[in-house]
Amino acid sequence: MVESDIVFPSSSSLSSFDHSTDTDSVAGSPSLQKPSSSTTRHHHLSRKKKLGRPVGSKNKPKPLLVIDKANKNVVKPVFIEVPETYDVIRTIVKFARHHQVSIIVLNASGTVSNVTIRNSHYYASPFTLYGPFKLISLTGTYIHNTSLSSTLNNDPHCSFAISVSGIKEQCFIGRVGGKVVAENGVMVAAVIVNNF
Repeated sequence: MVESDIVFPSSSSLSSFDHSTDTDSVAGSPSLQKPSSSTTRHHHLSRKKKLGRPVGSKNKPKPLLVIDKANKNVVKPVFIEVPETYDVIRTIVKFARHHQVSIIVLNASGTVSNVTIRNSHYYASPFTLYGPFKLISLTGTYIHNTSLSSTLNNDPHCSFAISVSGIKEQCFIGRVGGKVVAENGVMVAAVIVNNF
């Protein structure tokens, strides 16, 4: 009996054909080949987490600094210019009394013609130095008190320390015990407090 020529493709050959076709289509087919290096880099970057703000985002408005007017303990920086021949300490205290504030002097710059210094001991008598002297530092406080009226030199709410240098590089440091007379414009940097 003659066998028929009908041939059924074996599953093994079909699967191997399919497998090779899939492999070839990935590796060899131009439509499914790996993208070029530039495309790969772009694709790689798009997957990376982007730094910074997202596109289209806007700056968020910063919260406003609100100073409560009911709060009287507000600290404000000030600069006081003391004219020539004026007493630096008296000018500072008058400024504080006029504005009814306490004042904290941070520093001062300029030249003074004479300065009265008291030693650290309260019982020591003050002495006056005649310059000119360059101001190295001036620090201190004046606490405003309306209930107490006293002279400037004996004011317990007024205390200042000064440091000056002379022409011959002599330095003098001590508590202010009297006048500090400005020779040219002395600039004082301070902060004022409404209720100390």
